[in-house]
Amino acid sequence: MVLGVLSSKNKGRLVCSRTGFDGKGTGIDPLALQFPEFSSGKNDDERQEFDKDSMAVEHIRNGRREFVVKGGSLQVVEKQRKRTLQTKAWDRLMRYFLPVGYPASVGPDYKEYTLWRLCAFFWGGCVGVFSTQGLLLAVGVGRQSSAPLAAALQWVIRDGVGRAGRMLFSQIGTGFDAETKQHRLAAAWVLNMSCTLESISPLFSNFFLPIACVANLAKGASTIAAASTRGAIYKSFMRWENLGDITAKQETVGVAGDLAGTALGILLSRLTSQNIYSSCIAFSTVSLLHLYAVYREVKGLQLSTLNRQRSHMLINAYINSTEVPTVLDINRKERVLFKPWLDSLHRPNIDLAARLHDCAPDAEALVYLIRLYKEEKYILTYERERIRVVLR
Repeated sequence: MVLGVLSSKNKGRLVCSRTGFDGKGTGIDPLALQFPEFSSGKNDDERQEFDKDSMAVEHIRNGRREFVVKGGSLQVVEKQRKRTLQTKAWDRLMRYFLPVGYPASVGPDYKEYTLWRLCAFFWGGCVGVFSTQGLLLAVGVGRQSSAPLAAALQWVIRDGVGRAGRMLFSQIGTGFDAETKQHRLAAAWVLNMSCTLESISPLFSNFFLPIACVANLAKGASTIAAASTRGAIYKSFMRWENLGDITAKQETVGVAGDLAGTALGILLSRLTSQNIYSSCIAFSTVSLLHLYAVYREVKGLQLSTLNRQRSHMLINAYINSTEVPTVLDINRKERVLFKPWLDSLHRPNIDLAARLHDCAPDAEALVYLIRLYKEEKYILTYERERIRVVLR
């Protein structure tokens, strides 16, 4: 059995996992343990319901266990709460979408992020239906004159190029962790552009292969960029050691939203299939709604790590007012629509671990810098509002 204190605000409130105190290994998910003697504040009402002889109360999924000491022996009294069929169904549904211990086990931004992520996958599913429909029409599905072998070969080539596109964004490296919000939004934008290309491909069926390859290349890059940002986002939600649980629940949310969106996309596709203008309006609408949902998804995040932009805002606020802004304030002010790491926004820029030839363009400059910093572990230059630091 593993015990861990939740927070300093909830003294006497612990979490036990894997097994209950009865040692039977019941597999109960993290349980809340309270000591009535030390309960205060909002728990006072709950305290009145406890047995007066209870030494501790363990909250389980469908009730609670009271630990009573009588006559020198420990007695465990389990009390089940009454649940209606509706309550049981709701609890079962929430187990698929919410991490164990919610909301104590995740950050305060988890709810907002999850709701907008659900919306983003919903509208993304609609967008995917239109793009797939466009590809199938362009490749010749439904036309008697189309050659099945040629169509299949083009589809395989398209998929191969798409897989290669997934390698493009890997060179960003730690940028996914530093500029998480911006890369997540950029991935959504690239995905929508690729779906747009796929949707209009029937208008240029003679150029299906190059259009499909470019679109799937962009889609592959978008997929790897979106997936690479999830780690930093999910890690920011952690309040317990429950990264795996959060990941599983978020993937479930994504699948649910995508399935519902796909159903709506099929309906819209059937309603607008006879009119190209109606189809364009429908696709543009769901595409914009998808981008807006992703924007709200990343704006709702409260990342406690520092990147260049958040550091700049934090230092600037402290210098001007000697007050440290909250995590919520910093994240709400962070720019995500435009590249916030551009030089024009945060001057002077600092290049830590810069390359030596960027600081010393010729031999004379190199000799001068080495003599100037011969006693130091670094070389520092300032040019055109940019500070470069070479580590020795």
